[in-house]
Amino acid sequence: MNSDRERPISITVLSTLIGFTALATALFWILFFAKKIEATETKQDEAFERSFPLADSWMISSALIAAPNLLKMNRKGFFAGTAAGSAMIFLACMDILYSLENKKYWPLNGDRAQMLVIHTWTAVLGSSTLALLWKNRNAFKED
Repeated sequence: MNSDRERPISITVLSTLIGFTALATALFWILFFAKKIEATETKQDEAFERSFPLADSWMISSALIAAPNLLKMNRKGFFAGTAAGSAMIFLACMDILYSLENKKYWPLNGDRAQMLVIHTWTAVLGSSTLALLWKNRNAFKED
Protein backbone atom coordinates (compact mmCIF):
# COMPACT_ATOMS: atom_id res chain seq x y z
CA MET A 1 0.00 0.00 0.00
CA ASN A 2 1.84 3.01 -1.24
CA SER A 3 -0.95 5.51 -1.69
CA ASP A 4 -3.95 6.86 0.18
CA ARG A 5 -6.22 5.30 -2.47
CA GLU A 6 -5.10 1.86 -1.31
CA ARG A 7 -5.87 2.56 2.36
CA PRO A 8 -9.41 1.52 3.29
CA ILE A 9 -11.61 4.51 4.07
CA SER A 10 -12.58 2.77 7.31
CA ILE A 11 -8.96 3.02 8.51
CA THR A 12 -8.87 6.73 7.68
CA VAL A 13 -12.08 7.30 9.63
CA LEU A 14 -10.80 5.15 12.50
CA SER A 15 -7.57 7.14 12.67
CA THR A 16 -9.56 10.37 12.90
CA LEU A 17 -11.94 9.06 15.56
CA ILE A 18 -9.29 7.61 17.86
CA GLY A 19 -7.15 10.73 17.49
CA PHE A 20 -10.16 12.90 18.39
CA THR A 21 -11.02 10.65 21.35
CA ALA A 22 -7.47 10.83 22.69
CA LEU A 23 -7.38 14.63 22.45
CA ALA A 24 -10.86 15.00 23.97
CA THR A 25 -9.86 12.74 26.88
CA ALA A 26 -6.67 14.73 27.47
CA LEU A 27 -8.70 17.95 27.41
CA PHE A 28 -11.12 16.49 29.96
CA TRP A 29 -8.27 15.79 32.40
CA ILE A 30 -6.76 19.24 31.91
CA LEU A 31 -10.11 20.87 32.66
CA PHE A 32 -10.86 18.46 35.53
CA PHE A 33 -7.60 19.13 37.37
CA ALA A 34 -7.86 22.87 36.63
CA LYS A 35 -11.27 22.69 38.37
CA LYS A 36 -12.99 24.09 35.28
CA ILE A 37 -15.49 21.21 35.16
CA GLU A 38 -17.16 19.03 37.75
CA ALA A 39 -17.58 15.42 36.75
CA THR A 40 -18.69 13.98 40.07
CA GLU A 41 -21.70 14.08 42.37
CA THR A 42 -20.27 12.55 45.58
CA LYS A 43 -16.94 12.03 47.35
CA GLN A 44 -17.09 8.38 46.27
CA ASP A 45 -17.49 9.48 42.63
CA GLU A 46 -14.55 11.85 43.05
CA ALA A 47 -12.33 9.06 44.39
CA PHE A 48 -13.40 6.77 41.54
CA GLU A 49 -12.75 9.48 38.92
CA ARG A 50 -9.29 10.21 40.33
CA SER A 51 -8.32 6.55 39.86
CA PHE A 52 -8.44 6.91 36.05
CA PRO A 53 -5.70 9.34 34.92
CA LEU A 54 -2.99 6.69 34.54
CA ALA A 55 -5.22 4.26 32.61
CA ASP A 56 -6.57 7.10 30.47
CA SER A 57 -3.00 8.23 29.81
CA TRP A 58 -2.19 4.77 28.46
CA MET A 59 -5.20 4.97 26.12
CA ILE A 60 -4.33 8.51 25.07
CA SER A 61 -0.69 7.60 24.35
CA SER A 62 -1.63 4.47 22.42
CA ALA A 63 -4.25 6.32 20.40
CA LEU A 64 -1.93 9.23 19.57
CA ILE A 65 0.72 6.79 18.36
CA ALA A 66 -1.86 4.80 16.42
CA ALA A 67 -3.64 7.66 14.64
CA PRO A 68 -0.82 8.83 12.32
CA ASN A 69 0.60 5.34 11.89
CA LEU A 70 -2.75 3.91 10.84
CA LEU A 71 -2.71 6.44 8.00
CA LYS A 72 0.68 5.03 6.98
CA MET A 73 -0.74 1.48 7.21
CA ASN A 74 2.29 0.27 9.16
CA ARG A 75 2.49 -2.32 11.90
CA LYS A 76 3.14 0.33 14.56
CA GLY A 77 -0.35 1.70 13.81
CA PHE A 78 -1.83 -1.79 14.01
CA PHE A 79 -0.13 -2.54 17.35
CA ALA A 80 -0.87 0.85 18.96
CA GLY A 81 -4.42 0.80 17.60
CA THR A 82 -5.01 -2.61 19.15
CA ALA A 83 -3.68 -1.33 22.49
CA ALA A 84 -5.87 1.79 22.27
CA GLY A 85 -8.98 -0.18 21.32
CA SER A 86 -8.47 -2.65 24.12
CA ALA A 87 -7.89 0.17 26.61
CA MET A 88 -11.10 1.88 25.50
CA ILE A 89 -13.10 -1.30 26.07
CA PHE A 90 -11.56 -1.75 29.53
CA LEU A 91 -12.20 1.88 30.52
CA ALA A 92 -15.78 1.76 29.23
CA CYS A 93 -16.47 -1.47 31.14
CA MET A 94 -15.16 0.06 34.37
CA ASP A 95 -17.24 3.22 33.91
CA ILE A 96 -20.39 1.35 32.91
CA LEU A 97 -20.18 -1.13 35.78
CA TYR A 98 -19.58 1.65 38.32
CA SER A 99 -22.47 3.66 36.90
CA LEU A 100 -24.84 0.68 36.96
CA GLU A 101 -23.81 -0.38 40.46
CA ASN A 102 -24.29 3.15 41.79
CA LYS A 103 -27.44 3.97 39.79
CA LYS A 104 -25.76 6.83 37.93
CA TYR A 105 -27.81 6.50 34.73
CA TRP A 106 -31.18 7.08 36.40
CA PRO A 107 -32.97 9.40 36.63
CA LEU A 108 -31.63 10.46 33.27
CA ASN A 109 -30.83 14.16 33.02
CA GLY A 110 -28.49 16.16 30.79
CA ASP A 111 -25.29 15.35 32.70
CA ARG A 112 -26.13 11.67 33.02
CA ALA A 113 -27.11 11.43 29.36
CA GLN A 114 -23.75 12.97 28.45
CA MET A 115 -21.99 10.39 30.65
CA LEU A 116 -23.97 7.58 28.99
CA VAL A 117 -23.04 8.86 25.53
CA ILE A 118 -19.34 8.98 26.49
CA HIS A 119 -19.46 5.44 27.89
CA THR A 120 -21.24 4.15 24.80
CA TRP A 121 -18.86 6.02 22.47
CA THR A 122 -15.83 4.53 24.22
CA ALA A 123 -17.19 0.97 24.19
CA VAL A 124 -18.31 1.13 20.55
CA LEU A 125 -15.13 2.82 19.32
CA GLY A 126 -12.92 0.37 21.20
CA SER A 127 -14.81 -2.63 19.81
CA SER A 128 -14.89 -1.15 16.31
CA THR A 129 -11.17 -0.45 16.47
CA LEU A 130 -10.36 -4.07 17.26
CA ALA A 131 -12.78 -5.38 14.63
CA LEU A 132 -11.52 -3.08 11.86
CA LEU A 133 -7.88 -3.72 12.63
CA TRP A 134 -8.42 -7.47 12.66
CA LYS A 135 -10.38 -7.34 9.39
CA ASN A 136 -7.56 -5.38 7.72
CA ARG A 137 -4.65 -7.07 9.53
CA ASN A 138 -2.98 -8.34 6.35
CA ALA A 139 -2.92 -4.85 4.81
CA PHE A 140 -0.48 -3.47 7.38
CA LYS A 141 3.14 -3.44 6.25
CA GLU A 142 6.43 -3.55 8.07
CA ASP A 143 7.88 -0.16 9.04
